[in-house]
Amino acid sequence: MNTVGMLRTSNKPRILARTVAYICQYNKINFFYFSPEDVDIRNKKINAQVFKHGKWVRKIVDYPDIVDNEPMKISNKKIYSSLKEISIFTTNPLGGKNKVFNLLKQSKLFDDVLIPYKLVKNIDDILPFLNSYPKILLKPVFSNQGRNIVAITRKENKYQLINDNFIKDYKYEELIKHINQNYLNPAHICQPFIESKTKEGYPFDVRLHVRKNTHGQWEKVKIYPRIGIGRNITSNISQGGAISPIVPFLKTNFKNNWLEIKNKLELLCKTFPSRFESLYNYPLDALGIDLGIDYNGNISLFEINTYPGQQFFYAEDAEVRVDYFKYLLKIKLLKDQN
Repeated sequence: MNTVGMLRTSNKPRILARTVAYICQYNKINFFYFSPEDVDIRNKKINAQVFKHGKWVRKIVDYPDIVDNEPMKISNKKIYSSLKEISIFTTNPLGGKNKVFNLLKQSKLFDDVLIPYKLVKNIDDILPFLNSYPKILLKPVFSNQGRNIVAITRKENKYQLINDNFIKDYKYEELIKHINQNYLNPAHICQPFIESKTKEGYPFDVRLHVRKNTHGQWEKVKIYPRIGIGRNITSNISQGGAISPIVPFLKTNFKNNWLEIKNKLELLCKTFPSRFESLYNYPLDALGIDLGIDYNGNISLFEINTYPGQQFFYAEDAEVRVDYFKYLLKIKLLKDQN
């Protein structure tokens, strides 16, 4: 049968879907695209879009062997549950940042890159960090593409709040009021601020983009820095950041130890994903691992994302993605035979 369906909220297939369709055709995998409203739960049929002769055309199909899914929205829970009765899903959830960091901390496997953190329930969770570190970071528990992230510094009796667009001074009482109004709901976590900045003073992080391959093993797709041009804190591309090839970036910003840093990043691509996946009782398919590097070349873990973006390297991502389809199709065949 060898069928794969790409499930996305949007009813319009985009570049990734078209790229995956071409590679699936080459590998003799039947591929189609669909959205939640295309699913007929009662009859277990899908009004899918199939890529033929350079165009997407509608066709009624059965549930696929594999579903390349985006993270589930609660409104689509019944549809996902129905599909899972027959199909294997590629993407499983990690949970919010607090859950992820708790798992990392409890495992003791990531002490080399883990930054201290605390879930913010009230102002008393923040003040000890401000007393211990010159600058701290507040970010939402659930990923928000770099939005609503702020840094706070303390200078004598004044506090400075910094986001990507402005820097503002607060007195203690004003700061408490502002935090209570803006950073307790939705929940945030608090961490020391890691100065990961270019020589020009722009914030950056390094994304390790990894995926499972045709053997079900983790494989590097891309390592690239994301630079927050004109930003105070974040380097997220969706918020106006830029990317760069990793080698010239490291040579420019870390002249004396650039190769050592690159080797560490390459090693993390090989070792980090399998260690991280061992914390879950279900498989993961892809990770975006975001790292900061300070002026001395020390590497710190900023965030881990499932369902990482690939807008600058669709082909490289799609090739490994389809390799993983082939692996899952073998698993599905064995499962059906038993």
